Order: sequence, then structure tokens, then C-alpha cells
Amino acid sequence: MSRRRFVELLIAAGVVSTGTIALGGCSSDGAASSSSAASSSTAQSASNIVIDAKGNEFTIPESIERIAITCNGGTTHEVAIFGGADKIVAQPSMKKFPQLLKMYPQFNDVINAGSFDDLNIETLIAQEPDIALVGISSDKGNAQIADVGIPTYVMLIGWAAIDTLKQEFLNVGQILNNKEQAEKLVEHWDTTLEDLGKKIANVPDAERKSVYYISNATITKANTGDWGRTWIDGVGADFAVPETDLNGEVTVEKVLEWDPDVIIVQGGSDLNDLYTSEQIKDLKAIKNKQVFSIPIGGFWWDRPSPEATLGFLWLAKTVYPDYTEDIDLEKETKSFFSEFYSYELSSEEYQSFF
Repeated sequence: MSRRRFVELLIAAGVVSTGTIALGGCSSDGAASSSSAASSSTAQSASNIVIDAKGNEFTIPESIERIAITCNGGTTHEVAIFGGADKIVAQPSMKKFPQLLKMYPQFNDVINAGSFDDLNIETLIAQEPDIALVGISSDKGNAQIADVGIPTYVMLIGWAAIDTLKQEFLNVGQILNNKEQAEKLVEHWDTTLEDLGKKIANVPDAERKSVYYISNATITKANTGDWGRTWIDGVGADFAVPETDLNGEVTVEKVLEWDPDVIIVQGGSDLNDLYTSEQIKDLKAIKNKQVFSIPIGGFWWDRPSPEATLGFLWLAKTVYPDYTEDIDLEKETKSFFSEFYSYELSSEEYQSFF
């Protein structure tokens, strides 16, 4: 980004006034340059346009060397996998993901300009990003960025479905000029989920398990979002919360009524409080020791991200161990990290995910 463009962004954001800094270059050369840029923009082909999570057309800039990220949801991981890790100049802290920081130590030094609707727009502008990758849930923050002229592409984050997530991979791969890697990732998803589906198809209806998905080891804090249901349905299990209760208050009495076979806990929490609670001691999942914390690899395995296929495999092996014995999760995980993160994961690192 040129100094002229940087100052224009500061003025648009209200950080400085036009009287504070003089913008040079108001010559015939500048006019010619503007005319040339307009002609170039008009000539852009449809192949340089992708559709973001809001349905907006996004015209891919000719050169992307500096990327700002103002959301989580695996966005950083997509950029890294498609070869853009060194181009990230602003993003939320990645300290929750020690394995990611081990693979990409440069992320320790990336500026945090805020996330979603809680932004420091001056700090963001100062990083001179060529594009910003933003979340679908933060209209206010996204508008702040767009209003200062930074091209914004809206990411799905937690609002993804499998098909829309795969399309996002293709779009981000195209934005970062790495369609080949994006296509390989989508092929990995297709093959992995197809093979898993064949195994799960062997589970008789009488043996289908119900799975209750909660946050932070709090029995009444149900995760009822679309991705969680997609994840659990995707391994042939039943989502324990009935459709009629998806938006309602969850009580201990309701959980006792649902009596799930398996409880999955988001957040890497200590499970002891669940196992020792007198209120839920009669739940099948408690009595049968079927309560599990979700692994954290490069990212949480229960959230939509490039490595979420590993979460599907883990959940299938957890819920239906007898039907998934031939899935070597460690081998699959090491293969994924090698192919897509270009990182040779050790067995010790793999075990740390759990």
C-alpha cells in the first residue's frame, strides 16, 4: 500500500483531517494513473470475483501482500494453509492455539487490532492491509473497515455448513492465488467424509447414540448451533436436544429427560465436576463414563475450519468405536498436518491435543 493510500484511509476514518497532511501527486501524472486504474478495473474478468458469506461480490485485488483478520472461526488457519501466513499483519490473538503458534511462530508478533465489532480502526489502518477478512456476525465492525476503503471479504466463521465451508475454501484459495491447494483441501474433505459415511452406515438404528454437546462442563449450557448439529449428524448420531428446545432454556430436568448416551464438552474443561454432580449422576453418559472433552489441534475440532474433518473422525471413533476401529486417527492427523500445514507432527504433539 502506498503512503498516499495510507493517508487517504486515515482521513476516511477521521483520524486526521485533509488540512493535517497534504496529499501529493495532484498532477497530470496522477490523473493518468487514475484513468489507467479505472480501465484496469473495468477489464477485470469474472474469474477475479468471488461471493462472500453475505452474498456480496468481492473483486480480488491484483496484489495482496498484507492481510488483516478481524474474526476467528478458523480464518487464520485457512490463510495459513493457502500460503498466506507471512502476509497477515493484524489478527486476534492465537494464544489459545499453542500448536498453531508452534507451526507459525510469527503469529506471536502480529498486531491485534481487535475483532468483530470491537475494533481499533486506527491500529488496523496503520498496518496498511490490502484486504480484510471479517466475520459474518459483525456488521458494525465490518462497516467501519469498508468505510475507510479497505476491501473486505466476509467469512462464515461459525455459521458454516459443509458445502458452504468447502466453497469458502475455494474462494479464499482463489483470493490468495492458491486454487490448487484449495482444491486439494476440498478433495480431502470429500474423500474423508465419504469414507466415514460408509463406516457409519453399518451402525444399526438400534445402536444409534444420542449426543449432548455442551460448553465449559456446564450441564445446562447446551451448544445448539447449526454446525454442532451438522457435526453430530455427520457421524450418524442423534442430536440430544429436541428441535422444540433448540432456542429454549435448558434445565437439569430437561437433560435428565433427554438422558444422552454421550456428552461432549467444548473448551477443554475438567470433567470431574460433571462426574461428581449429584444432580446428574443417573444419566447414562455419566454412569457409563461417556463424557469427553473436545481436542484442540491447530484449532478446535468441533468448529468449522480446514482441519474439522479430524473432528468428524474423532467424534465417530468416540461414539462408535466398534464401527471405526480401522480409522487410525493419529495417522490421519499427521497426514493432514503434513499435507496442509507442511508440518511434521510428532506423536507427543498429537497426544497434547487431548
